[in-house]
Amino acid sequence: MKIKTHMAKRLASLALAGALVFAAAPQALAADTIGGADTAQVPVSQELEQENCIQWLLDLLGLGGKDKITVDYLNVKGQGLRRNIRLNLVDCLVGITYTELGSIGNFAEISDRAAAEAWKAQAIAIHSYLEYQNQYGSSANALTYTPVNQIPSSTRKQMEKAIKEVADLILVYDTGSGYSVCDAVFSCSGGYNTQTGVYGTCSARDAWGTDVPYLQSVESPYEEQYHNILRRVVGKDYRMLEYNDSRHPDEPYVSADTSHKSLGGFVQYNTLVVNGRSYRYLNQFVSSRYCFDFTADANGTPAMAYYGYGHGVGMSQCGAVGFAQERGYDYRQILSTYYTGASLMDSSDGRISSGGFNLWDFLFGWL
Repeated sequence: MKIKTHMAKRLASLALAGALVFAAAPQALAADTIGGADTAQVPVSQELEQENCIQWLLDLLGLGGKDKITVDYLNVKGQGLRRNIRLNLVDCLVGITYTELGSIGNFAEISDRAAAEAWKAQAIAIHSYLEYQNQYGSSANALTYTPVNQIPSSTRKQMEKAIKEVADLILVYDTGSGYSVCDAVFSCSGGYNTQTGVYGTCSARDAWGTDVPYLQSVESPYEEQYHNILRRVVGKDYRMLEYNDSRHPDEPYVSADTSHKSLGGFVQYNTLVVNGRSYRYLNQFVSSRYCFDFTADANGTPAMAYYGYGHGVGMSQCGAVGFAQERGYDYRQILSTYYTGASLMDSSDGRISSGGFNLWDFLFGWL
């Protein structure tokens, strides 16, 4: 006779968790995340691994509080990098989303509906990124949490209302042998390719030399338009001019090879050629993203014009707001645009939104 009681599932979970706990001896982490030095991996302490393992077990048994999230490393506004931070899940997502997108609901150019959908998409990407980082113990988490009591009340209420609806959702991809959480990276704005006349994002391969199925170059038409609006949040120009080659500071630019551009105008990994020389980095742009055009300034001095702000991989925040405002996209459409082939999983029950896959039923349906 098949037993399908709640207690039977709990006992099965306990047996499975116990086996995994004994198998999970602390060890140095060998895996690398996408992004190179920006997300350098370090081993977490034995105490932290044990605490997280205990918390994971409690969560699996339904005793740990599903409305909480533990973040191994997180920058807290005014406090710096903190370890092993446990927060209310919605508060965590609201605080980081506010750091990233600010009070966009107060911008006259952006409707309340568009702001809500952009916030939702951002919150899901953040949740996914945090879960991915937790798996690898990254000490270089680039995200910053603004404590919710520091967010203006009206904005906080707007954001909480939107984000509560999606707080349990994370982005996953099918590896062929199961689903894995996505390293849902994002940046402020993508670039523009004068060769193709297309705005777009950068693939992980072009930026970092590693091909990732869900991080491909995609068209994103609202980059400059909404960057100019969101500049009030990010405080950075969309276009920047570079005059000097750091290796040859007295030599003006004469020519640049732009033949290896991706859809968004980003130059593929280690293929930037200037004055006949191959470069990965140029002067202050110590980043693996190269979205540029060879041009001249107002005085006719040869220069490199760089477009976008950030590494340009994954979701563009300016593009996400543009899609929500101009085309009426909801958060699902925004995420499916920027994370190629990824699906949404409800982390509270394992359900995959596309196809109705339920992880719990898959593991314990035989009971």
